[in-house]
Formats: sequence, C-alpha cells, structure tokens
Amino acid sequence: MPYLSHLLNSKVQDSADEVIGRLKDILITPKPGEYDPLEFLVIKTKRPKKIVYIPYDYVENLSREEISLKSIFSNINQLAAPPEGSVFLRREILDQQIVDMAGARVVRVSDLRLGIFADKMSVIGVDISNRGLMRRLGIEKLGIFRLLKVHLVDWRQTKPVKGTLKLDIASKDLNKLHPADLANIIEDLSLKHGSQLVVSLDVKDAAKVLEEVDPHLQKILVKYLGPSQASKILAQMSADEIVDLMKTLTKKEAKSYLEQMQDQGVAEKVENLIKYPDDTAGGLMSLDYMTVRLDWTVQQTIEEIKKASPEFRSILYLYATDEENHFFGAISLRRLIISEPTQKLKELLKPYPATSILKPHQKFTEIMNIMTKYNLFTAVVLDRKRRLLGIVHIDDIMRNIVPDA
Repeated sequence: MPYLSHLLNSKVQDSADEVIGRLKDILITPKPGEYDPLEFLVIKTKRPKKIVYIPYDYVENLSREEISLKSIFSNINQLAAPPEGSVFLRREILDQQIVDMAGARVVRVSDLRLGIFADKMSVIGVDISNRGLMRRLGIEKLGIFRLLKVHLVDWRQTKPVKGTLKLDIASKDLNKLHPADLANIIEDLSLKHGSQLVVSLDVKDAAKVLEEVDPHLQKILVKYLGPSQASKILAQMSADEIVDLMKTLTKKEAKSYLEQMQDQGVAEKVENLIKYPDDTAGGLMSLDYMTVRLDWTVQQTIEEIKKASPEFRSILYLYATDEENHFFGAISLRRLIISEPTQKLKELLKPYPATSILKPHQKFTEIMNIMTKYNLFTAVVLDRKRRLLGIVHIDDIMRNIVPDA
C-alpha cells in the first residue's frame, strides 16, 4: 500500500507507454466516517504544460513503482477544473491540522496511507509520525530514521479543520465528543480555526464546550467573536459561568456583552451575581436549580420536572420555596421517585440543618468545611430573610481546589 508522498511528482504514463506528465495531487470527496476513494488524479502535462484532472476510473496501476492509465491520453475525458466539493490531498490535507476523533486531540498530517477498500483505492490512514516527515524528505531509509515508528490514525476517525471541508459537516461528528474533549481540541487549534469550530456547533453544544475551555483562552475567543456573535452562545451558559467570564473583561466590554443578552433574560441574573467576590458563597453559587411548592403532589412535581428539565444541566435536588422565594428545605430526586404519587411535598420535606446553610459573603474555607462535614453535594445560599439566592455545588469547590483540572 503506497503513501501519498511516494506518488507525488511521479511520472504518469498512458496505455501507449507515453509519459503524459507528473502527478501533482489527488482529489477526494470527504464523507464522514468512511474511507474516501480516490476520485481524480491532478496531473501537470508535459506538452502543453497545464493542469488536468483525470477520473480515477482510468487508472490501471497506482504504486510507488508505476502510475499508468488504461487508455491513450487523447481518449480520456479530462476536466479543466476540479469538481465542486473536492478536496486536494496534498494542498489541503498534508501538513494541516486534523482532529483525531478516537484520541480527542489535534494532530498534524505528515503523510497519508492509501490502500484498497471495497475494491477501491482509498485514503485509509493518516501518518502523524516524524517518520512520515522523513519519508517526504526522501531520507526515511537513512539508518537513524529507520528507528522511528510509524504512527497511523484511522482516516475514518479524523476530521480536517482546515481546507475546503466545511466545519459544519465535521461538527456533526465532533459534537459526539465530550465537551471537555472538544475544549481540549479547540485549545490546540489556532484562534481562527478554534473560533470557527465553536460557532459551527449548535449554540447549546457550543456553550457547554466554551465552559470547559481554559479561562484565558475563553476570554480571547469571546473577544475574537465579538458581542453580537458570542452573546448567542453565552446566553446558553450557566449564569455563574458567565459571571466568571465577565469579571475578566473591562466594565465597558462586559456591558456590551450583557446588553446583547438582555432580550434573552440572562443579563439580570448575571448582574445579581457579579457583585459578589469570587471566593465567597455568592461568588461561587449557581442559579441552575429547580424550585417547587410544598402543596404540590409527587405526581404534579414529576410533570413539572419533565417540562422544566431542558433548562437545567442536572436535577439532583428540588428546593421548596414560596412565592417570595423563602426557603423551606430540599427534597432529593430519589426520595421523590420512591414516594406515592398523591403525597404532598410537605410530607417529604426533611429538616434542613441551619449549620449547613451558607451566607452569601461566607469565605471559601468555611464553605469547604461545611460541605465536607455534612457530606453535601450542594449547599443553599440564603439571605437574612431566608430567601434562596443560589446553590453551591461540590464541583465548584473542587474546581477551586484544583483549578487546572
């Protein structure tokens, strides 16, 4: 099975053994999750000197030793321009960045492995090794370079993020990755291609990914996209995550982004949170929680959860409040599910220890000690009138303890 580097600049002969020119490139039409068959040879002819595109169906032999055609050159249906949607393997894939879906990483293409699949010569692998670079330089066989290993990535598991392959096609597969893995990929890309990948995703998926991106790069990406484009994604992020981002911007910049989010009902939540210092309960708390009423039945509550579920990342507990947002206690989803459908929520409510309630200006060390002492996944933050202000999650604590995780 040849590598692309073995074929480039090789002589191409027709069926009369006439050398018609040299191979300059090969065209494919990428399809997600497939080994893409070779479709056209890009040949620079001898006389006259010009570029022609010959369908691969005319190829008799394609190997390191010989590239030959089945017909006389004059009888071949040649194209003067590449077909729409085609990708040049040499010009647009070699040396470019590729997303390795299996490894959830960005790699650079050193060479391409070709081979027969389903009776068609296809692109089957991406060589990302230094040996691939040596092969292209023609020095692979020198003693020292023979010790280098070839590292092939399955072509079906890769997505080019540069060249003519549209990112919206690639993103259909990329969004199957965990947001944290996609964030790592974006961090490895250039600013231009990283931002293109972000906006190619569905806004909700893009928001999840942006939350996972390193805060310094997150700020750069958001400023690169600008208020108009970035605000659509930011509006899908949790309010506490937006607050963390807004605090890294100047007041003028933050105002311009928040103004774009006014119509989406996010700005008010953010402004309520941004006044608290980062290392306090108010600065750590999230508004991503669901409130319920004590006079609801279990069945009624389950129906409300079904309707409200898309608004929340997860629902572990339900927080009982009145119309003025006074807090009465919390009910676990587990307790709700095992209860009788006709039971009222006030029958399920357990006393909430006053010592486990957080105040908005309580410091991080106190919060950590309280949540550790009472084995809390979440802790409520109340004001002096026992109104529910927000929830501190244990993962917010862990993120502060291990900020680079």
